[in-house]
Amino acid sequence: MKRYAALTCALSPALALATTQCPPESGEKSLAFWAFGWAVLGLFGLLGLALPVVAVRGTLGRGGLVRAVWVFAAVLAMFGCWIAGLAIFGVYFVMVC
Repeated sequence: MKRYAALTCALSPALALATTQCPPESGEKSLAFWAFGWAVLGLFGLLGLALPVVAVRGTLGRGGLVRAVWVFAAVLAMFGCWIAGLAIFGVYFVMVC
């Protein structure tokens, strides 16, 4: 347990650095920048919603098990698309100076 306490103490300056604010010279982000960021997030959201719809429509004539597997895979892909959109929005639009 002492080893982890020493590691935490050694990393405390790095932890404090993670909470610092952007320098004043970085300025405010423009309205176009935020509009593009929200558009990217919305695009990933709509793309994620479209995946299960396409899977359901694409497997209309198939058997129940095959259709269930495709729809389940599409729902997983939908969540992955949403998470990717949130990650891109967070990294490239929110957490930049």
